[in-house]
Amino acid sequence: MNDSQKFKKHLDTLIHCRLCPDMVGKPVHGGIPGAKIMSIGQAPGIHEEKFGRPFAYTAGKTLFKWFSSIGIEEEIYRSKVNMAAVCRCFPGKAKSGDRKPNPFEVENCSKFMRFEVEFNRPELIIPIGKLAIDQLVENKKYKLDEVIGKKFKKNFYGVEIDWIPLPHPSGLNVWNHTQEGKILIAKSLDLIRKHPSIKREFFSKK
Repeated sequence: MNDSQKFKKHLDTLIHCRLCPDMVGKPVHGGIPGAKIMSIGQAPGIHEEKFGRPFAYTAGKTLFKWFSSIGIEEEIYRSKVNMAAVCRCFPGKAKSGDRKPNPFEVENCSKFMRFEVEFNRPELIIPIGKLAIDQLVENKKYKLDEVIGKKFKKNFYGVEIDWIPLPHPSGLNVWNHTQEGKILIAKSLDLIRKHPSIKREFFSKK
């Protein structure tokens, strides 16, 4: 089996996964074989399954507005970045916002992220939102202003990566609208723009 067939088999296994009984709907993916940049979302929202891709609704509009501010347009981003997530299915609604996936669900879905990291060997990971950042940060008792606007290094599933976090672009995330939040989001985006893998994929003249 060649690499293309291996990734296709991985995606086929992913979209047919039904391991978590409390998840709603079918898995959503933005898998790109060979991508050296990876983003990790938290989980799809209620509309993503209908569109068949991550960040396809309101939060996505904010996310891609951020990327557009550094010269990266949505469709080009989607064609070059492996868009993963901590959980690939919609968790359902909670009293305010979407339900947070439980540890059992995160563990079940981690094999898909692991495969994509080991297969693609990304140079840069962009975790988006606290649940995604939790997968990379050592000390889970952090505040957003301690991680947003900074670049980190980590050995992740045996691959040496840089990671630059962004907060979740949900309209419910009040922190994004604070003065400090806006400044730190801009710093993270500037670090992303200057990363060698981003320069190569998005800004080099080939």
